[in-house]
Amino acid sequence: MDYELTLFDRKNVIKDTINKYGENNFYLSFSGGKDSTILHYLLDMALPNNRIPRVFINTGIEYNDIVAFVKELAEKDDRFVILKPNVPIKPMLEKFGYPFKSKQHSHNIMLYQGGNKEKFEEIKRVIDANPNLLNDYNFIHDLPIGLKTLVKYRYGVRERERELYVYNDYP
Repeated sequence: MDYELTLFDRKNVIKDTINKYGENNFYLSFSGGKDSTILHYLLDMALPNNRIPRVFINTGIEYNDIVAFVKELAEKDDRFVILKPNVPIKPMLEKFGYPFKSKQHSHNIMLYQGGNKEKFEEIKRVIDANPNLLNDYNFIHDLPIGLKTLVKYRYGVRERERELYVYNDYP
């Protein structure tokens, strides 16, 4: 495969798209991970001297190494904007729910919307009638994958080895 041609094509698509809509209509949502870091450099390769902001939102739950990496980049590059939400993460999650952490989680939600809603409502009734089930590793662990993810999201349960951590208290 000709990787040089692929890189050339990608740079042209980026350049053409930004030129079509104007640089001032773009920003890069920068997580500090490998994908956004590569895109940061691709933007510079496609459009040298661009002023497109790189926006990092420090919610307070990012890894310390990621935050340090972004701060180091921001010291050298004034296009980096670091935002910190005004609302602490726990009330934010309680009000708006958990973001999708991966394609797998998104897929699980799709499964719910595609027919598991009744099964989830049934499991919710069982848990609401017996909240101690949230502390039962086998009950949580043995749920079907899509339903297990929904239960974890709804009740703020985290699973590690043979222990459960419940972060939210729901009536």
